[in-house]
Amino acid sequence: MTDYLSVKLRTFLGEPIGEKCVSFVDGVDKDLAVKLIESGFDKAYVLLGQYLLMHKKEDDFQMWLMLACGATQREAQKISRCLREWSITFL
Repeated sequence: MTDYLSVKLRTFLGEPIGEKCVSFVDGVDKDLAVKLIESGFDKAYVLLGQYLLMHKKEDDFQMWLMLACGATQREAQKISRCLREWSITFL
């Protein structure tokens, strides 16, 4: 894996999660944000909670994102990386 961090990921990792909208999570585009919000995952911390409930198992979390929320494989990978890196930094 490359050490490259997108601007969106660097920004997300730069501070506590607070009340950030789920659209601030790296990998979540506008369309996916709408799907997540409609499914009750309106805040980044709610999505983080799902990641933690799945015991930080990235493969399971990515599969859940694709099946339950309609994320692409690339989106699911970026989202799980974002939440993993945030967890390492802040938990």
